Amino acid sequence: MLQGDYLSVLEAKDQAQFRSVVIRFAQQLGFDKVAALVAVDQPGLPPEFSSVHNAPLAFEQGIQDVELSRRDPVLRHCKRNTMPIIWTQKTYLDNGAIDLWDLQAQFGYRNGIAMALHLPDGRHFTIGVERDQALPEDAGELTRMVADLQLFAVHAQDTAMRILVSASLQPECPALTPR
Repeated sequence: MLQGDYLSVLEAKDQAQFRSVVIRFAQQLGFDKVAALVAVDQPGLPPEFSSVHNAPLAFEQGIQDVELSRRDPVLRHCKRNTMPIIWTQKTYLDNGAIDLWDLQAQFGYRNGIAMALHLPDGRHFTIGVERDQALPEDAGELTRMVADLQLFAVHAQDTAMRILVSASLQPECPALTPR
């Protein structure tokens, strides 16, 4: 990836532009599906979620069940960890969730990489890239893909927080005096 690819995400002005840059990055990385999610947890309030993705509508409707998401080993990993997870059918099989893999595999979600950044003030940014074909067997190539995703996530989280988090949850800017 070129440095400009990472920096272009910072220039996104709205949700549509951000979505476009995220999808383009995933495709350049060799993945046809991507989701970037922001979650904001505030004491006493329900969490706020907002995302950009290119999931088929039928897939989106099929995964709305909260119980399914609680059982998903990739989502569980991202909720607790900052280390990326490289997942395949075996990940779901080993975690007793092969039915979830079967559900998503019919839409091309068979293999992927996901990660989360857990930020101050209850803010979380998660990004995952998925594809139908197997991930590279070459350790160097797979490591490069993970590193590219991590570097992109560091850049994308800033834009995601600016664009996807509602104004009421944005941190206040300090008032500066003329001096």
